[in-house]
Amino acid sequence: MYQLLFADNEKMALLSTERSLPLQEHRMETAASLCDAFEAMRLLEARYFDAAFLDIRMPGLSGLDIIRRRVGQPFCPAFVVISGYSDFIYMKQAIQLGAFDYCLKPLQKAESAALLDRLEPHLYQNRLKNGPLLLARLCDPKTQDETLAFCGLSKAENPLTVIAAAVPSCKSLLSLAGGKLFSIFKDEQRALLFTTAPAPEAEEEIGRLLSIPGCRIAAGHFDYASGRLARLLEQLQTDLLLTSAERPVIRTVASASNDAFQRLLEEVRRSYTEELSLQALAQKYSLNYSYCSELFKAATGFTFSKYLIHLRMNAAAGQLLSTSRPVTDIAYAVGYRNYHHFTGMFKAFFGVTPTEFRQKKGGARP
Repeated sequence: MYQLLFADNEKMALLSTERSLPLQEHRMETAASLCDAFEAMRLLEARYFDAAFLDIRMPGLSGLDIIRRRVGQPFCPAFVVISGYSDFIYMKQAIQLGAFDYCLKPLQKAESAALLDRLEPHLYQNRLKNGPLLLARLCDPKTQDETLAFCGLSKAENPLTVIAAAVPSCKSLLSLAGGKLFSIFKDEQRALLFTTAPAPEAEEEIGRLLSIPGCRIAAGHFDYASGRLARLLEQLQTDLLLTSAERPVIRTVASASNDAFQRLLEEVRRSYTEELSLQALAQKYSLNYSYCSELFKAATGFTFSKYLIHLRMNAAAGQLLSTSRPVTDIAYAVGYRNYHHFTGMFKAFFGVTPTEFRQKKGGARP
């Protein structure tokens, strides 16, 4: 589950924002709910959150102040600012500082769902990006305890330790815990779990570990008398990451085909305004089309065509808010040659036309 922090100095507004968002439908959950901006800042620096919903005006420390301090730092969450109708200037500043999006209080049901539809794939990509850095810190004795604490874990409190994702020197880390090692991927040595904890504690901890970015968890030393735990381990073995946001195809992580696919994905993100087809890209990078389709869905959570729409719509929304360009020009700039097709796609994605979106969000006007 994606871990979310909510901060608003008005308690009722805070509860209203949380309740209006269909979190479970998007694999999200509230990890912290605060009315104190300074406490929110402390938590954001002390532990991992995938996203933070911040009121833009809080006494002593505004949402803008928090964003300004955290953007550019390791494991920075995606920021969504929430505000009243009179704060358009501040909200545009938040976007310029690097906030993912903003929403107006009170949140409407359709707008809330659309927001999370856009946010979920962004959080997925953030976890993929953060994984290697997290892994490096977990494997470094100097930063290991701090990183485990940042992820909400502690070797002192629970003897279960994780080592994740393509570590060449896994065997040198066996001393991290006294438990017996068992690896599902014995030949690959890239998804390992150690534990001496009894089955109930281990089962509970597995759920927490699955939420850590970059982790690919196998099995450890468990009491297999626990039927529930045995079923969970069987599920992990057959489809390691179905219950987490991390769903890369494990057995291709170090393969040449995966390297080619990563280059393909980078080209899509770089050239989404152009005429692209997955079939042509697969051929260009010497990948099987059907296999490439599966990789694309696993890596992004979307089909190729839906992911392309996602990139174009968010780029268009950004230009509507930050520039005074005519909608026709923006449509062309993000890859649509037909204005009416663009407006239809935009309304299907955001629930409003581009002009209505610009007016409602207080963006620049022509």
